[in-house]
This record gives sequence, C-alpha cells and structure tokens, in this order.
Amino acid sequence: MNATTTERPLPDRRDTMRQKVTINGQRAYIDCGFYEDGMIGEVFIVLEKTGAGRRWMFDEVARLASKLMQYGCPVEQIAEGWLGTKGEPCGPVQGHARIKNCTSILDFVARHLLIEFCNREDLAHVPKEIL
Repeated sequence: MNATTTERPLPDRRDTMRQKVTINGQRAYIDCGFYEDGMIGEVFIVLEKTGAGRRWMFDEVARLASKLMQYGCPVEQIAEGWLGTKGEPCGPVQGHARIKNCTSILDFVARHLLIEFCNREDLAHVPKEIL
C-alpha cells in the first residue's frame, strides 16, 4: 500500500456522484465524494430494504474504505480486494450502463469504482464504444 502518514480531509462542501442500481431485485445506491482536484475520497453503500445488521456492516466497510483513501491508499487497491466476493444481493444488474452482473454488492462496487476511476475496461460487460 502506498499510503501517506497523514490524513487528507475532504472539504466540508464537495462534489458527489450517485449510482442507483437494482441487483437481482434489490435497490442499491453507491455514493462517491470528491476532493477539489477530482480525486475520489469517500464511498457510501446503501441497500434499500435491508436489516440493521447488514446496513451497519456495509456502513463500516465503506467508512474503512473512505479512511484508507483519505490516507492515500489507491482506490484500485481497495476495490481489487472486493472483486469476485460472493454474497447477497448478487446476479443481474439493472441501471448501470456497463455492468450487467455481479457476484455481490461489494463485487459491484469494486467494478463500478475500477471502471469509473481506474480505467479498468476489462471489468466492464459493455464496452465504452457501444454506448
């Protein structure tokens, strides 16, 4: 990991991007917050209609990933650890132009982050040229 020793805090007011998808009937939202220079500095994972235990788990995973980014860990290193993870919800993805299937919500988030911010075209089910 190429992390710095000091935290780079996000500005109080920042640009964000929200991706809404449905994974095998389960609605999910992935929110990303950015520094002034356009670098991603935080991620949130929200699943609709899920229990408090699962909601807490995804909140903590996202909080840890965000802290790692703020201390300099590349988003690619974080997301690659989630690729191929298995769990519910999984299956067909609706609402994303380039990702059509995932093995878990974390697999989806990893693909989304890697395609969007790391130019990992090998992970897209739909090539950019078709859009």
